[in-house]
Amino acid sequence: MTCFLLPALAGSLAAAPAPEQEAASDDRAATEQGEFDEQIVVIGLAPLDRVGESPDRVPWTVHRVAPRALGLSAVSGVGALLEAELPGVSLAPAQGSALQSDVLYRGFGASPLLGANQGLSVYEDGVRVNEVFGDVVAWDLVPTFAAEQVELLPGANPMFGLNTLGGALALNTRSGFDSERFDLTLEAGSFGRRAGEFGAGGAFGPDDEYGWFVGGRSFEEDGWRDFSPSSLRQALAKVSHRGERERIDFTVGVADNDLVGNGVTPVELLEIDRAEVFTHPDQTWNELFFPRLRIGRMIGSGLELEAQIYLRANDVATYNADAFEGDDDDDHGHEDDDDHDDDHEGDDDHDDDHDEFDAVNNRSRTDQEGLGASIQISGLTGSGRWLAGASWDGGRADFAFETELASLTDSRTTIGGGMLLPGSEVGLRADTGHAGLWALRHWTTAGDRLTWTLQARFNVSRIELNDQLGTALDGDHGFSRLAPSAGFVWEARLEGRSSMLLFGNLSQSSRVPTPVELTCADPDDPCRLPNAFVADPPLDQVVTTSAELGLRGSRGSVRWSAALFHSDSADDIIFVSSGAGTSAGYFTNVDATRRQGLELWMRGSHGRLNWDASYTLLDATFQDRLTLSSPPHPLAEHEEIEVEPGDFLPGVPRRQFRAGADLRIGGRAVLGARLLGDSTRYLRGDEANLLEPVGSAWRGDLWSRIELTPSLDLDLEVSNVTNREYATFGALGEPDEVLGDAFENPRFLSPAEPRAFRASLRLRL
Repeated sequence: MTCFLLPALAGSLAAAPAPEQEAASDDRAATEQGEFDEQIVVIGLAPLDRVGESPDRVPWTVHRVAPRALGLSAVSGVGALLEAELPGVSLAPAQGSALQSDVLYRGFGASPLLGANQGLSVYEDGVRVNEVFGDVVAWDLVPTFAAEQVELLPGANPMFGLNTLGGALALNTRSGFDSERFDLTLEAGSFGRRAGEFGAGGAFGPDDEYGWFVGGRSFEEDGWRDFSPSSLRQALAKVSHRGERERIDFTVGVADNDLVGNGVTPVELLEIDRAEVFTHPDQTWNELFFPRLRIGRMIGSGLELEAQIYLRANDVATYNADAFEGDDDDDHGHEDDDDHDDDHEGDDDHDDDHDEFDAVNNRSRTDQEGLGASIQISGLTGSGRWLAGASWDGGRADFAFETELASLTDSRTTIGGGMLLPGSEVGLRADTGHAGLWALRHWTTAGDRLTWTLQARFNVSRIELNDQLGTALDGDHGFSRLAPSAGFVWEARLEGRSSMLLFGNLSQSSRVPTPVELTCADPDDPCRLPNAFVADPPLDQVVTTSAELGLRGSRGSVRWSAALFHSDSADDIIFVSSGAGTSAGYFTNVDATRRQGLELWMRGSHGRLNWDASYTLLDATFQDRLTLSSPPHPLAEHEEIEVEPGDFLPGVPRRQFRAGADLRIGGRAVLGARLLGDSTRYLRGDEANLLEPVGSAWRGDLWSRIELTPSLDLDLEVSNVTNREYATFGALGEPDEVLGDAFENPRFLSPAEPRAFRASLRLRL
């Protein structure tokens, strides 16, 4: 396929070297010029790489969120921002909440939910923020209100460490040197939405060598679905110093969020009212304290030393109401553990009492502390640059869980019975440690037309599990891996203004099983996510090998990129639904999965009109035969389904399309529109692709910005303009347990938000 595509692209698209990367520039200045485009800047080749490299010389696709989009996004959240602005990104809100969506890119995901396959690493100011306990990404803790730059680097890039199977997302926050202004945004909208954010910064000192920045966000909404209110409180402060040879940044981020996402709902219930929820509540509280210190210093001619240290404390509490069969003999895998038997002596007296309850209240508490440091040295040579570094990321998570027997009410919430389900209590301490060594060499040859990039990283990981109630969950696991990468960029110089860049890259990266996965891996004893753990067999680490080959360039005001990508994952870890509930199941290694496809991107402007479009074709498939448990599946034999090579991974759309345009009207207004479309995707629990998939998801949005005064703007937005009813995620379950025998369809869906209106005032001084 590659040999036919590339000549065709070369013949039809002559271009100059100006790829899709966009620089940070003041969006008001761009608006005054009548366009929303930005200048090209350098991009980082590693998390601590401040010097960066020209986008023309990077051997992979890099997408950057335009600074004007960071301003227009206001308090919409990082998930909606990435889906709208970056090619190939889609959301899968398994929790039914936009604040807790899975973010998918090229078939890999980063999710706030335990049980999702974590294949993207996320960095904030050079610190990986995938959490200690499950490598989850709490998107509600990402400070988009303080973002100066957001980049997405695809592929198994070893420089960004563990979890970089499908790519790395890097966010850098503002400082006083690039934010010498005051911003205040107030927003109100449909479904009781009220929000606000602010940012202020500046420089001081005799030569303005000191800077400060402080920002925050407050968000509340009732939610468009029943019983689904959420609130966020975030703040970030940064103090900086810029000297002749050194730079220092000390940053502190805090958050206190209360999120309700009531998950998927049976299709027959959605037909009655799309705002209905199944059982509720499903509530999560996130508290964050995140200080970090970053220092850079020139130590010689062309040599720079950078170091960073951080502490990340994230406490998570959950409360989940769920249905329960009273005759369920559920002791969570501790039946053979004498220590647990002693703890629950006398529980047999209550066995007969279980049948009077038809629900449970699951409560958990996870106290996580991550502490890490990294150091890197970089230098320049006559032909390019090099860097080398080392890092240590350690963490401890204390997890506690219990299940209270309860009764369902008519509204499908629960009333606690004051009695714990015997054997449900879990106490687990997980200690993790990850050490990494990396190196990179980047140089140009052939008359400055051919650029090579070589990378390598060696990781060593240790995960120790200590059962706090007995010994069943004890475990000690070690992993190590050397991950290499090699790539090139070749510039084909043509006549006049035109040239074209051919780039290619071959890379490898890995991720190790998380404590959650290591304690929930027994198909004979499924656990109920996110909380119930059992003593299980070990899992292998995932190793992904990626290749990318493409062309990029520009002609006049039009920029474009076309890339073929291919990723093979060995020992991929998936969550297999295995039980009556939509969240019951276990983790298992899959010998091979594959994600491959084509990504096209184009952006341009003409006078007062700016436009962009992208298309992604993706095959995300299993590559071996599997027999998986799926009790709710209507076509299962003996509660099992047979997966064949080529069957699609559930939850991943095969085709994605994004298009947008904005038009400057007069000197004071901009009108914009955006169209987002995803094709069908299979339900979780239907890995064999035997059932009708979730329907395609298409949405159109309109927005406008009106300049009321030189310092005050009014933003208006209408999302899902046509009020289209569609779903974004699906799973299999057994609705009759709660709703009665009249509800037989096992399909559970997460409905998309209906038409919504939002208005915001933005003050800039």
